[in-house]
Amino acid sequence: MLNKHLILHLTLIEDIGPAIIQKITQRSDVNASDLYLFSVSDWMNVFGFTAVAAEKLFEGLQNKKILEYELTLIAQHTIQWLTIDDPLYPSLLREIYLPPYVLYAQGDVVDNKHNSLAIVGARKADAYGQHVINTIVPDLVAAQYTIVSGGARGIDTMAHEATIRCGGKTIAILGSGLLMPYPLQNKKLFETIVDNGGALVSSFPLTMEALPGHFPARNRIITGLSRGCLVVQAAEKSGALISAHYAMEQGREVFAVPGPFDNELSAGCNTLIQNGAKLVMKSADILTEFGDRVIIPQTTQTMINFNNVPHESGVKTPDIINYSAQQKLIIAACKQPASFDAIINTTQLTVEAVQAELFNLQLDGVVEQDFTGRWVAQ
Repeated sequence: MLNKHLILHLTLIEDIGPAIIQKITQRSDVNASDLYLFSVSDWMNVFGFTAVAAEKLFEGLQNKKILEYELTLIAQHTIQWLTIDDPLYPSLLREIYLPPYVLYAQGDVVDNKHNSLAIVGARKADAYGQHVINTIVPDLVAAQYTIVSGGARGIDTMAHEATIRCGGKTIAILGSGLLMPYPLQNKKLFETIVDNGGALVSSFPLTMEALPGHFPARNRIITGLSRGCLVVQAAEKSGALISAHYAMEQGREVFAVPGPFDNELSAGCNTLIQNGAKLVMKSADILTEFGDRVIIPQTTQTMINFNNVPHESGVKTPDIINYSAQQKLIIAACKQPASFDAIINTTQLTVEAVQAELFNLQLDGVVEQDFTGRWVAQ
């Protein structure tokens, strides 16, 4: 068995992923400490790696500074990190094919004590998507479900925010390192997730930027950590559908919310249902699938309304006199749909101030993003 620091070191080497590390860990006849002494030819002869992989392993393990730097950052930022052999490593995730060998976390350590459900969907989610989230998430939280999503714009953000509003726990899986959170606009949301008992989780080195190739790996973790995956609004070709397929491969339940046939954001969900995903009209459709015997107040067991989707988020909006001067400026700037840059130009506030206040106003249901990504006051 490789020691914890050697596993971390291997994951820090460029292009060395779980498949290669698994092959190394399976050789019980090789002393872990000897690996630092291996030559390129040793890596090729003992493990059968290609010359390219062997060269990367040799050079990577010779470079002790990458490990020292990562450990320094972990200590400075109070990052929790788990290897696959750690008792606290999530058992559900360990079950999937080639799980990540290292997980980084901020907030509560990811545990196996609670049921969890992945909620994914379109980044361009509209008022219908918000309505679905507001209808389903409160009951899931009441049933003690942890909501897992990807921290992206649209449905991911809606799911995280709704869970927080209901007093629940939510986990955001990032496609970047924890010290390079993506998207930057959700930095305040990520802080709020941690402050409310949730967690940020990543399998990438702490300072790794978000790259397109990272998101399939992130999606595998989202579904791997969850008992099932609910898709809310997805185009025919989308990351949400990729997540659903990962869930199927991992033996997880797949749920989808149907939508209007002429809305491109419904095409993916409707196709999933045609192909066997469970159609969801209310939270009980999910809970009963898992055999949960949870009594939910009748007042919360509302059906998703396809014909009268509310424009408002369902959160009561406090009177504007209760808002700060900065918030009033932003609300005024959003009387007509406005981009993030336009709000900054109109209000003359800093980027950080606008990000923070937009998040707070969105939580209160005062502003929301339309399908184009512009902000509009309700």
